[in-house]
Amino acid sequence: MHSPMDLENRILLWTGLGHFCNHIGNYLTAALLIYLQTDIPLTHTQEGILGSIPMLLLVVLSTGVGRIGDKYPYSKKHLIWTGIIGLGIFSILMSFAMTFIDLILATIVLGISLSTYHPVAFAILNNMKNQDRNMGINSVFGNSGSAITPFIAMLFSILTNWRIAFLIFAVFQILIGLLIWRVFPNTPELHNELMNSKNNEIEKEGELKKNVAILALLVVLISAARAPVFRCISYFTTIVFSDAFAFTRIESSILTAIVLGIGATATYLMGYLNDKRISKGVSRDIRVNFRLNSMFLSNGVSTIFLLILALIPYNFSLLVLGVYMVLAFFFFLGAAILPTIMSEISPKDMGSAFGLLFSGATLTGAIAPTVFGYLADTYDFSTSFLFLGIVAFLCLVFIYLFKNTYNRSTLI
Repeated sequence: MHSPMDLENRILLWTGLGHFCNHIGNYLTAALLIYLQTDIPLTHTQEGILGSIPMLLLVVLSTGVGRIGDKYPYSKKHLIWTGIIGLGIFSILMSFAMTFIDLILATIVLGISLSTYHPVAFAILNNMKNQDRNMGINSVFGNSGSAITPFIAMLFSILTNWRIAFLIFAVFQILIGLLIWRVFPNTPELHNELMNSKNNEIEKEGELKKNVAILALLVVLISAARAPVFRCISYFTTIVFSDAFAFTRIESSILTAIVLGIGATATYLMGYLNDKRISKGVSRDIRVNFRLNSMFLSNGVSTIFLLILALIPYNFSLLVLGVYMVLAFFFFLGAAILPTIMSEISPKDMGSAFGLLFSGATLTGAIAPTVFGYLADTYDFSTSFLFLGIVAFLCLVFIYLFKNTYNRSTLI
């Protein structure tokens, strides 16, 4: 019989690998666009559309997937592994694509596959004793997938070609999906053991009784305002380095991997700080305000550096690169925090709550790449970054409103 901590670590490992695969699938197209467009020419607007389609499907499907996970807990494992195998099927379709329409059809499969992970996996992690540590580590797995994809995709493309690169990733995704199907701990008895451990070792605080609906709406708005920045930085960085900063394709892939690696490091750092800050059983007030202050720092600095990117000349490529790295570090500091805030105000039906959170975020995240690409085609990338800076400023406003509303709420 496994101890609760051993069981928790096993589940954390496999949900983390699922998150790693999810992010690889999500950003593989972006990583290979600079190679793919040598065979299938694309405008920046078309590139944005390919980034928008999967997110639009997430909007439609995430809440429903979360609801299925809440109603049928044993389905969570199966939703995760089938989605990862779906990512492999997407990569196979991409490898055979010959036209923009073929790419669209493949990204439809991508969107359906991506939607099966976040609502159910985050609900699983929330039902563990060390939920905050686990949320942070899980986010690091995901952001590591984003960071490594441009570099590995570049190597495969150089050694073979972009079509073979998609096929190699397809084999990897399908193998991981099959492994999760076989070894992921997922019986009612195991989950009851986790829940009993959590309930026995953590004194439950009373639920928020006041302004809960307003707070939930504000969390969704915060997430929705962060999503365009997250999506566009992750999706367009390689193209921006290549087309705006005049780096070579290889340099662009390597620099993108470095930038996203900095983001993954920042996520890990904040997860560590968050875990240390709440490790001694501090009150919900202290936990939530620490996280909100961290979010304010993350978005405040990000807003400033997005506006700097919109203003400085792009011929100063090294300066721009430095600004981009600082932007990635501070923005990704807040990557793992929102789900933990949601878990504080919505302790029940977490799959549905996280589904709502991701639906709200992915609606704006879906629109953003198309807007970003259209502005770059019509004007330039400076205008695209100005758009992101304005959205990031709105996020600051929503964080302030949440903090003010929360501190006026009554805890019972």
